[in-house]
Amino acid sequence: MKIIKDNILILFLMTVINLIVLWNFISKGETKHGIGYFVFFYIAIMIVHFFTNKFSPKFDIEVKKPKNEFLIAISFSILGFLFITLNFLLKANHIPKNIFTFIPILIGVFLFTFPVGLIIYFLIKKYKIVQLGLATKPLINLLLGVIIWGLTGLFAYFFNNEGIVWKEGIKEVGGIGGIILNGIIGAALVEEFSRFIIQSRFEKIFKISGINILVATIIWSFMHFPVNYFKGGDVSKIFVYCIQIIPLGFIWGYLTQRAKSILPSTFAHGLNLWGFQN
Repeated sequence: MKIIKDNILILFLMTVINLIVLWNFISKGETKHGIGYFVFFYIAIMIVHFFTNKFSPKFDIEVKKPKNEFLIAISFSILGFLFITLNFLLKANHIPKNIFTFIPILIGVFLFTFPVGLIIYFLIKKYKIVQLGLATKPLINLLLGVIIWGLTGLFAYFFNNEGIVWKEGIKEVGGIGGIILNGIIGAALVEEFSRFIIQSRFEKIFKISGINILVATIIWSFMHFPVNYFKGGDVSKIFVYCIQIIPLGFIWGYLTQRAKSILPSTFAHGLNLWGFQN
């Protein structure tokens, strides 16, 4: 009961979000899928909590200047959103493609969307790589990423089997090597790094349990807006989709916070071809 009492605000907010997502599934005639996704969230959170209670990291995440670093991370996220939008405008020929547009946008995507610039900033500030979310101790916590990944697949199998996209995903990216390059490194690693920076700095400033994860997850989820919009999606449906991926993103964020490393969540995220949240 003490755990619930200490986290009552975030539990309330996430339950509201989960109910909205559940209602959206029900309204589309996907009640079974919605119930599975709803239940999955709480089971995954409990597994992460109790596993990391037993195998708790013996160190704290080092943050030198929380406010400055949080503002820098938010600024990079805004610029990342801007440049990925410009990139899709360029691809859709809404912006003339020439050396004066293509190169600046490419550099902006590289520095802010990925975000290589944020990594460079923290390295200049004398942070070690392991302090930027790449800690491996205790080693057993890396197993937790596999467990959450497997749990996602298990729920997908029973509640949304037709949504599993492993065959299509492997074909699209050119095999297992493509999944590692595009899924784990190109998507998950950079996203989980940005999320780690934002939520760890937010936590040090505001000290409100779980809200830091929700804020970072909302930012992460709406970074998907430009991608889906320029694929020809309807604005209202894309907005709903961004809300719909918040519960899964929150699980990854909670996994990162409890393990004090982005490695478990990067694995669970990068190999997430279960299609369960879609």
